[in-house]
Amino acid sequence: MKQQVAPFGDGTVVLRLMEERDLETILGWRNRDDVRVWFKTSDKITFTGHVAWYNSYLQKEDDYFFMVEADGKSVGQCAIYGVDIEAGSAEIGRFIVAPGMAGKGYISHSCAELMKFGTGVLNLSYLFLEVLERNEKAIRLYARRGFVEESRSGGLVRMGFAQGGGA
Repeated sequence: MKQQVAPFGDGTVVLRLMEERDLETILGWRNRDDVRVWFKTSDKITFTGHVAWYNSYLQKEDDYFFMVEADGKSVGQCAIYGVDIEAGSAEIGRFIVAPGMAGKGYISHSCAELMKFGTGVLNLSYLFLEVLERNEKAIRLYARRGFVEESRSGGLVRMGFAQGGGA
């Protein structure tokens, strides 16, 4: 069963665990043509498949999917997953900004909050992510947050953040 996490944030954004009521919103964001192109799997997702994913997600203790809110409105999503407490590591990603909300810093703020959650609350020493190498805007954002490029393979850039210094 999924561990409950109280909402947290920095005054600009609040991250709260996603709930069943968020499924249609998330699916609508994820299936937009201008969003799907930035995911490793860019196929459109059916609602039935999305519900099946959600039910599986609820059983995972190593996956935290957050809605990003600002001024009480959902403005995006993000996640930390593959949490390995023993190894002290996890992957972050699944970043999407809601339509009309780009350019307001919500993804940058949510990335910073995920990093604090991973290193502070979960006590992880290493976070990583994978991003399509053509997504230069995202790569710049992650670099500003302290992630360092570690490798490139198959069109993906792997970036890491080690608590206390570079990757």
